[in-house]
Amino acid sequence: MEGRNGNLMETGAYWLFYVVSVSGTLLHWRLGNEGMAAVCAAAALLGAILIGRGHGGVAAHR
Repeated sequence: MEGRNGNLMETGAYWLFYVVSVSGTLLHWRLGNEGMAAVCAAAALLGAILIGRGHGGVAAHR
C-alpha cells in the first residue's frame, strides 16, 4: 500500500512501535524498574525519529 508520503504500512508500524514504547516506559517507571523504563524511552525516541523522517519536508508539499 503506497500513500502520498510513502509506504502506509511502514508508517503505521513506526506509530505502533512508538505507542507501545511510550506505554512500556510508563508501565516500567510506575513499577519501579527504571532501567527498563530507560530502554523503552530510548525506543520511543527512535520511533519518533523514524516517524519524523517519514514526514520530512511536509511544508514543501504545500
